[in-house]
Amino acid sequence: MNKLTVIGIGNRLMMDDGIGVFVVENLIEQNNSEDINYIVGETDIDYSLSQIEKEDYLIVIDAMILGKETGEVTVINLNEVSHLEQLVSSHDLHLFNVINLEQLKGVVIGIEPSEIIYSYGLSNKLTEQFTNILVKVKVFISIIENNYIKNL
Repeated sequence: MNKLTVIGIGNRLMMDDGIGVFVVENLIEQNNSEDINYIVGETDIDYSLSQIEKEDYLIVIDAMILGKETGEVTVINLNEVSHLEQLVSSHDLHLFNVINLEQLKGVVIGIEPSEIIYSYGLSNKLTEQFTNILVKVKVFISIIENNYIKNL
């Protein structure tokens, strides 16, 4: 079907681990593109995988611990994520391993968390930066969408 598929993963009950979910929920409300399929995957990796079509370009949004400043947004090619030596996501890398095996194309938009503890909602630091994070993510998605459509 050749769409961009944007999946927000994370656990909203683990504070900043849920940033990917909160971002995608916000993007769904603002969606004005028929070419983008948004999925709130949360921690249901099997559901997320069932929603991906092989010809889609995949954008995964997740909290990623990369040792950067809280709220920093980083884009990493999907094929590089499963090769990172350190665990950068608090999730089982099952999703990224399957994506790699299926040779799906795409990126991970990682957002540096502040706190990952049992608590609903985002930390004060990410809450303060949420609008800025959302703007950066939207810019990255727009750039990806424009490049993806040109290469069809």
